[in-house]
Amino acid sequence: MAIIDEPVRGSIPPPWWWSLSGLERIQALSRGLLPLPPLCRLTGIHPGHVGPGACTWTMPASGWLQGPSGDLEITPLIEAALTGAAMTALPPATTADPVTLDLNHFRPIRRHSGSLIASARVINTNRFFVFADVQVEDAQGRQLMYATSHLEITEIKPAPPPPPAALAPVDVAVYATPDPYLRPVEGVVRSKDDWREDPGLTTLQSTFARGASPPNANLFGFDLLLEDEARLLTSMRASEWLCLFSRNVSPGTIALILPPFGAIAANPPRRQGQSFVGLSHHLQFHRRVPADGQLLRAEATRRNLECDYMNGSMELRDEEGHVVASAVGLARFVDSAKRQKPTATPAKRMLCTLLFTDIVGSTQHAEGLGDKRWRALLEEHWRVVRMEVDRWRGMEINTTGDGFFVRFDSPADALDCAVAAREAVKPLGIEIRAGIHTGECEVTGRNFAGMAVHIGARIQAAAGPSEIFVSSTVKDLVMGSGRNFTDRGEHELKGVPGAWRLYALA
Repeated sequence: MAIIDEPVRGSIPPPWWWSLSGLERIQALSRGLLPLPPLCRLTGIHPGHVGPGACTWTMPASGWLQGPSGDLEITPLIEAALTGAAMTALPPATTADPVTLDLNHFRPIRRHSGSLIASARVINTNRFFVFADVQVEDAQGRQLMYATSHLEITEIKPAPPPPPAALAPVDVAVYATPDPYLRPVEGVVRSKDDWREDPGLTTLQSTFARGASPPNANLFGFDLLLEDEARLLTSMRASEWLCLFSRNVSPGTIALILPPFGAIAANPPRRQGQSFVGLSHHLQFHRRVPADGQLLRAEATRRNLECDYMNGSMELRDEEGHVVASAVGLARFVDSAKRQKPTATPAKRMLCTLLFTDIVGSTQHAEGLGDKRWRALLEEHWRVVRMEVDRWRGMEINTTGDGFFVRFDSPADALDCAVAAREAVKPLGIEIRAGIHTGECEVTGRNFAGMAVHIGARIQAAAGPSEIFVSSTVKDLVMGSGRNFTDRGEHELKGVPGAWRLYALA
C-alpha cells in the first residue's frame, strides 16, 4: 500500500484558526497549540522562529526527498516558508495564495543527518499581493537555493468563527508506525554511470519499468505515465496528505511534480565528464486544487538551446482538463573538471536553541554491565534519542559517549525533544538529564562555538536525574505556550561569568 493510501495523519487547521491574525496563526503551529497538518506529518516540515513578516521553517534532509538522480527536491519546504512568512503580515480572516514561484538553484541538494533551513521574509505588501523571498541553507550553513513568490491576498468567506478563549498545547498523536519521513527510505536512485551512459528519459523509463520509483515519488505518490524523446507525462493524486494550511493541495507539492521531471525531460545524453546543472524554474499557479483524490496529470517537453543549455516547459491539469499550474526551467551541462570543490565555510553568528543531554550514572552502569553489554545499551540509547531528535527537527552537532549536543530552530521543539527523549530511554533502565539554552553561536560548517555553547553544557550539568533545566532566556521565549517551570535559584556555571537563574521544566 502506498503511503498516500494510508489513513491520513495530522489535522488541517480548524475554521476558527482563520479568525486569528496571520502572525498568531503561524505562532500557534510553531508552539504546538494545534495538531500538525498532514504535510508536516508526511515530510517533517515545521515552523521554527516566527515574527512579523518573517519566519524560519525546517525539514529533515531525508532520503525520502531524493529524485531519480539522488538530489533532494524541496519545493514543499520553500513554499511553506514563503506562504508562512506572507501570512504573518495579514490581518484576520484573510489568506495569501502563491501566484508565482521563482526558484534559483545554487548547488545540488544532498541528503544528510541534519535539517534544511528556509528563512523567509516579506519584501512588500499592498491591498492585493504580498511579495516574499526565502533563502535555503543546509546543516553546514551553505546556501542551496533562493526563491521568491507573489502571493494573492484573499478574504476568507464565509467569515470564520471566533477562536477559543485560550489555547493550550495539544498532545502529539502517537501511531503504531513512525511518520512516513521517519521510516526506512524506499525507492531507487540511479547511479551517475546510469545517467552518463543513457539519455535521461531512457534511464527514467527503466527505473519505473522495474516498479521501483524514486523515493520522492513513493513519498508524494506520483507516477510516470508515458514518455518519448521530448515529452514526458506524470500523474499525482490530490491526497489530503498533501495539505498544509487548508483542504487544498499545497502549491509546494504541486511544484514538486513539475520541475524535477521537466529537468529530466530536457536531459539528452551527456558527454563524458559532464554534469547536469539546474539553474532556475519559474512556476505559475492558476487555480486551487481541492484534496479530493482526483488525478492530476503533468506534461513536460524539452527544447535544446545553444551552448549546452536546455529549456523545459511543463503544464499540470486536473481531471476536467483545467490548467492548474505551469512552469519553465533552464538547465545546462558543465564540464565536471572545471567545477571547484566547496571552499571552507566562513564563520557566522546564528541565534540557536541548544540541547545537551547525558546519561545519569553512566560510570556505574558501565562497571555493572561490562563493556559488551554497556556498548549495546549505549547504541540503543543513541538510536532512541536520535529518533526523537529527527522527530522534533533537531540537528545533531556532536555525540560524546553518553551525551548529545543538538541544535534546534525553536525552543519549543528543544523542550518537546528533551521530554520525549527522557521518556524514551526509561524502558532501557537509564535516566538522562538535559539542559537547554538559546543564544548566539559562532557557526563554521557543522561546528558550533561561543559562550552560548558553554552555558548550555553547564546548565545540563546542573540538572539532576530526569530533570530538564533551562535558562531564563528559554523560559521567556516559550511564555504563553502552557509550559510550567520551577525556579531552581541562581547557579554559578563553571567558566561562565556571573550568577545564572535556572528553571526546571515541570
